[in-house]
Formats: sequence, C-alpha cells, structure tokens
Amino acid sequence: MTMKRTLLYDEHVKLGAKIVPFGGWDMPVSYSGVLAEHAQVRTKCGIFDVSHMGEIFVSGKGSGEALQKVTINDIQRLKVGEGQYSALLNEKGGIIDDLILYRIENETFLLCVNASNIEKDFNWLKEILPTSLQVENQSESWSQIAVQGPSSKAAILGCLNSVDISKFSELEYMSLMKAQIGGVEGLIARTGYTGELGYEMYLPHAGVLGIWKKLLENPDVLPVGLGARDTLRLEACYALYGNDIDESTTPWEAGIGWAVRLEQKGDFIGRQALEAQKAAGVPRKMVAFKLDEPGVPRPGMDIWANEKIIGKVTSGSVLPTVGGAGGMALLLADSVKLGDKIGIDVRGKQKLATVVKRPLYTAKIHS
Repeated sequence: MTMKRTLLYDEHVKLGAKIVPFGGWDMPVSYSGVLAEHAQVRTKCGIFDVSHMGEIFVSGKGSGEALQKVTINDIQRLKVGEGQYSALLNEKGGIIDDLILYRIENETFLLCVNASNIEKDFNWLKEILPTSLQVENQSESWSQIAVQGPSSKAAILGCLNSVDISKFSELEYMSLMKAQIGGVEGLIARTGYTGELGYEMYLPHAGVLGIWKKLLENPDVLPVGLGARDTLRLEACYALYGNDIDESTTPWEAGIGWAVRLEQKGDFIGRQALEAQKAAGVPRKMVAFKLDEPGVPRPGMDIWANEKIIGKVTSGSVLPTVGGAGGMALLLADSVKLGDKIGIDVRGKQKLATVVKRPLYTAKIHS
C-alpha cells in the first residue's frame, strides 16, 4: 500500500521525527518523546501536523436543513462562524463518523472529518443529500496545523496581521474565523483534541510550510506527534474513531449522547433506532478507569467483573499528567458503577483497576 504524505513530511524528517503509518499516511508519532511532548502541550504549546484530516464542504439553498437530517446535533443553533461537535449515523444508530461542523456562511458548511473516513463520509453524503446541493471533498486542497496549549493564543498572534488580531483575540470556543495567516487566506477555529486551550489552522497548501516554520520560531512552541496527541486526548476522554466508536456503537453507548438533540430536531437518520434503544435501555456504556497496579492497558483487552467478561478496553495508555495508567472501556451497562473494581487482562494476568469519573483530566478549553 502506498502511503500518503503531508506537505510537511520533509520538515518532520529534518526535525528527527519517528514516522509511522496512520490511516494510510506516513505521520510523525514523536520527535523528542511522547512524555516530553505531552508535557509541552499541558504547560506551553505544541503544534501538530493534522493535514491528514478531511474537509468536506456542503453548500447551496437548504444546506442547513439537509444537514440537520443527517447529523445528531442541532444545526439551527449555529450562527455564521460557529461550530459544533456532531456525528453521522446509519439507520441503526451506529456512528459512521464523528466530526466538527462549522457554518462558514449562512448556506455554506465545513465538516472536518476523520482521515480514515474521508471517502466513506463523502460518498455517503453525496448519496444521501439532495442533488441540488454542492458537496465537495476539498481535503486534497487544505493543510491543517493544530496549535494547542496554554501559550497557543500567543503563538498564533505572531502569525496574524493587525486587522485580524483583535477578532482573533475575541474568538470563542467552537468558533471559526477567516484570517490572513502569514499572507495567505485561511481559517482559524478555536477547537482541539488535547483538553487545553487550542486552535486548528486550515491553510491552503501554499501557506503551510511558512506558517509551520513561523510558529516554531516561538521559544514556547515545539512540534508534537501522534503519540502525545493520543495520550492528551485520552486523559480528556475524547473518543477516537475506530477505537472507542464505530458503526457498531451508538451515541448513547459511546458517551456522546449530550450532542444528540432529540427535542430540538425533527426526523434524522438514526433517530428511530436511538429512541428505541433509549426506551429499551442502553445495553453498553463507555467508562473511564485507572489501574491500581503496574501495567499498561491496550485496546482489545478483556475486562472482567464477577468472574465474567463484561467488555473490552477501547483506549488505554499511561496517563502522564494524571499519573499511572488507565483508559476507556465499553462495558455491559449494568455491570459496574463508579468506584467498582474491575480486572484488566494484561498479557494473561488480571490487573486490578477502578472505574472512575470521566474525564480523567479536567479540560481547560475555555481558559
């Protein structure tokens, strides 16, 4: 299989990054080490090349109403320049993909989707949305840099012209703005996947190399790879598609039911299945856990309670900020409650763990 490479690939190599395959791409997993990069984002600022993510634009008269029927959140709440976490469901209520949806203009929307699902999402939207709408997969035209951490705002200010600085300074969480970034027209969204104050910069390919280098001129900024991205998001208990959620899990099971707006929305794909599951009782639930003894949990490991398997680890790792190791697991709904002890099958040995409240790390996204 031929792996794709972002326009920043050569820069990652120059910076000494360890490159690994990820979702069909050659991506940097770490530069100086996962623990150091994790701490950099929690205390200062880290930048991530996330150009593998997908950008699908939907526009045309009635685009908002059409997207309202294929996503779980309430698009009517969005003003121009605002975004929301959402998901696409199949008829059974399973999650085709989770995404962030932005209203760029009154009748123009950007869906930022997972890299591994770009073609699937695009083809599904083309099939299900009215033919009168424009549905464009512009993923090949955009690069994306995530700027995350307490110093992220200051880092981006150094890349903006005076006209955009005041508007950027007032940008609220889950909002997006157009801006001249290093001399090119791009988008800046105040979102992220780390649990810290952070931003995502959507850039035309021509501008990404210059912005990457400009950001690294700041002494508080270092490059960060996918390894720390995973530990950061895990501590914040953000779901990872393919691990924690997929087409076999519903929003209720996955713990993202807060984004389902049944009362505000009319009919949407998957609604009947979600209503039926809620009425019958959700069979599984996503929980967080921490190991009580040495060991590292990994996805797919069995979880035991009362001498029977009650589910599996969906995401697990060391927890650099929280301390120790832990993760998330999808378990039978009535099998455990907060504070209960469970056993994690780590290489044939049951390691004792405790079910704890989500998230493992309290996000500082509004800082």
